[in-house]
Amino acid sequence: MTASSAREVFHRVAEKWQDFRSARAALAELDECDPSVVAELARDAGMDVADFRDIVGKGVGADRLMLRMMQAYGIDAARLEREAPAFFRDVAVSCSKCGDKGRCRRELDNGTARGHAAEFCPNQPSFAAII
Repeated sequence: MTASSAREVFHRVAEKWQDFRSARAALAELDECDPSVVAELARDAGMDVADFRDIVGKGVGADRLMLRMMQAYGIDAARLEREAPAFFRDVAVSCSKCGDKGRCRRELDNGTARGHAAEFCPNQPSFAAII
């Protein structure tokens, strides 16, 4: 293993560990909140409490990946969020629930994400439709 590839592996492991710790901390915070507050947060995000908790627990780091994938498609994320906030939220939720974040990250790092997105990205049809 080269020094460069060892650094990449270390960086990925460190990032996953930070994401895991952040997700655990966020879920612990939710557990300490009054259920009515959690329900209001979920409602404000346009989802039910179960989906909200699912996203809090699994979605850490998904926002970074989503923005990188949008960039790979040439999508102006800020403009999309401004002009189609419900669509943007739906894409973000889908990305947060995705089980292929590792592959997404690798494909993005390798510059192959757009070409292979149909194989792993639940948002690929949406991204392809708006470009």
